[in-house]
Formats: sequence, C-alpha cells, structure tokens
Amino acid sequence: MCDILKSVREEIADIESVCIKTHIGSSEEVYNAAQPSLESMPLEIILKICSYLDAEFLKTVLGKVCSRFDDILSDVSLWKHRVSCKVSGSFPPLSSIDTSIEDNVDWTEMCIEMEVEKNKWCNVDTEMSHFVIKDVHYASVDAVILVNEGKTCISGGRDRCLALWNVMDFKSDESCEDNNILNDFKPTKVKHDAHSGWIWDLATSDVPDSYIYSASWDNTVKAWDIKSEFECVQTFQCKMSALSVIAYGYNVMAGLYSKKILTFDVRNGNLPVNMYMPHRGPVLALTTYGNLVASVSEDKTLAIFDRVAGKIMENDIKIPSDKAYPVCLSWNTYAMYVSDSKGTLHLFSPNDHKYVRSHELWPESDSETERSNKIVGCYQGQGTVICCSDRGQIKFLYNCSPPKEYHSIQTNTADVTKLRYLNGILAVGTCDAALEFWIPKEEFNKPNL
Repeated sequence: MCDILKSVREEIADIESVCIKTHIGSSEEVYNAAQPSLESMPLEIILKICSYLDAEFLKTVLGKVCSRFDDILSDVSLWKHRVSCKVSGSFPPLSSIDTSIEDNVDWTEMCIEMEVEKNKWCNVDTEMSHFVIKDVHYASVDAVILVNEGKTCISGGRDRCLALWNVMDFKSDESCEDNNILNDFKPTKVKHDAHSGWIWDLATSDVPDSYIYSASWDNTVKAWDIKSEFECVQTFQCKMSALSVIAYGYNVMAGLYSKKILTFDVRNGNLPVNMYMPHRGPVLALTTYGNLVASVSEDKTLAIFDRVAGKIMENDIKIPSDKAYPVCLSWNTYAMYVSDSKGTLHLFSPNDHKYVRSHELWPESDSETERSNKIVGCYQGQGTVICCSDRGQIKFLYNCSPPKEYHSIQTNTADVTKLRYLNGILAVGTCDAALEFWIPKEEFNKPNL
C-alpha cells in the first residue's frame, strides 16, 4: 500500500512540475509579445513620435532605420499635414487658384526648409553670429551681393567704391564693448574708384563664374573678375545712368534711368546687342527666372521679356500701388512678388504674370509726419520669404497667402538699402555706410577642405 501511494505521489509531482514549466513558458511568451518593437508598434504611436522630431532628422536618419519607417515617411500626405499645421491661408500661395501647383511640390524638402529657417531665426542669438562692419565705405552702401555659396560678399555705394569681403574671416572683437562691431576689419580687396558715379546695383552669373557686374550713375556697367586681382575686365557703355543690372550666361542686361533696357554680350564688345523700351519711367529693378526676365519701373508697371526670343512678351502690367513705386522683385516656381515703397508685397502669378492680391507687411501709419516703410529686399525660398524694410526690421514669413510671419529681427544701423540671402548667410547694406551680416555659427566649425 505504501509503495502504491509513493508511486502516485511521484506521478502527481511530475504532473505539477510540467504544469509549472508550461505556465512559466506561456507567461514569458505573453510578456515578450507585449514588448514594443519597430515591427509591431502601432502607426499612430510612430506618427506621434515623428511629430516631436525635426523634419531633416526624419528624412536623413529615421527613414533609414528600417523599411517600415521608410514606407511611412515616404507618404506625401504626412508631409502635407506637417506643413499645413504651420501655415495659414493658401499654400503654396496660388494653390487656391491653380490646384495643379501642389502636384509639383517636393513636400519633404519644403517642410525641411521651413523648419530649418524657423529654428535658425527664432533662435538667432544662439544659432547665428551677427557682425557689423563700419569705416570702410564712407557713404551709403546701396549695392550688396553674395557669391561663392555666400562666403564672399561684394559691396558698393555712393562713395564709388567696390569692396570684396571674405565672410568666413569675420571674428568677434573681444576688446570691443560690442564685440560684433568690426571697426578695424578690412576687405580682402577694394577698388576705391571703381566708378565715377554712385554704384546702384550688382549682379553675378554662372558664366563666367568669376565675374560680377556693377551698374552706376556714371552711365556704365562694368565687369569685374573677382577670382584674379579684382580688375575691371570690361566696361559697357549705356549713355544713361544704370539703375539695375542682371546677368545670365554671357549676357548682361541693364535697366536705365532713360526708360530703356540694354542687353550686352561679354564676348561682343562694349556696345549693346539689343535695346528694349517697355516702360514710361526709369527701370528700377530686374530679375530673371528660366528664360524670362521681369522688370519694374517708376511708372508702376511690370514687363516680361523672353531672352531667348529677344522680344517683349508683355508690358504695361499694372502694379496696384497708390502713391507708391515698385522697389524689388522675387520670382520662383510658386510666386512672383513685387515689393513697393509703402510696405506692401504684391503677388503675381509666376506663369501668366497676372496680378492676384496684395499683402500689407508694414501697414502705413496714420500720422502725416511718420514716413512709410519701404521694402528694400525680398528673398523667396520654397516655403519661406524674407523681407526687409528700409527702417531696419527684417521679417521672416512662411510663403503662403497671406504670408505668415513667424519672427522678426532689427538691424543695428538705420536706413537699410539692400538685403541679400544665400546659403543661410544674410547680408544688408545701410545708408549709415555700414554692412551687417548674420552667419550660421556652424559655418565657422566646418573644416577647411
């Protein structure tokens, strides 16, 4: 009897042991199944995590982690939603009129640009180095241009002087109370008598890539080789004061006080190869986009040229500026903007050049003694716009309609004349004979190649 009881107890013990092991095994499986993983994480949680991360990080890092993340981040609707959360109104600015515009938008790159620019300017004190240069020009600096990916700046003004600056050589002066004011900093190269009249505008071209062009009140446009000894290599005779200039390939176009626009060929001597007269007033600004050239005049009209066909496509396009004149142009795939002397940005279609609407960035004061803000610079990226008033305020906006401002900064000096922006570097010229620069701090940490 005892032997039977012992045998039964041993069998019961074996059964209990098997049950315990089975229970432990199933618990571990349940626990392991509950562990989060890239393969099993719900889409809603992944999207929530992505909303806290930078767009650039999502594209360059997170999208490379696994095929599932790559599939999720390749969805255009994700980037459209991310952009729509930032802007208001129509985006791109003419999408409410032409819905096909959205089909050509690279929403990923658009979103990255918007976030990089906002982070940079909303944290300007920590992200950017600010420099003010004085005591080189002794009169108003009316012309500024950035070349060489923004690392080289050329400035000119009413002192008839041209100066070439190596932007990466700027260093803070620790001995100065305001160590960002570079009183003793000298340009890399300088031409004290570049022209015999005020220098109004500067332009550059990819061919030849070492040439910059200066337009002057002395009735000439000059070509300068900045990669040699900064020598004048050609002088184009305009027979009237040149107020604006652009260059494309070997061609140079000058807008004159005499209402004419002259075209020169660098390979064909110093006389014009074509002449147009689309305006009834001085030609104040020129810009080029694709094979087309746009000009604005003191007569408050916009004109379009086909530079390949060599003829005027449209002229007498009215700019609705009451008691204001156009100042500068910005033209890309998404919009054409014309800024005026009363603080208003006028939107035109980049394709058919029709007027769409106006945006008052600096509302006109009711006071008769307070002058209006003139928009002296307008840069347009894919999703951002930078505008500067002559009173020194620089506004950073999303390129929607109406433009949505997300930050602004103030220059140190008054009466700004020109704004240029290239590769993250911002430069302005002022009537106070000064230049101001904002340069990403990361640029100074890059190794010299």
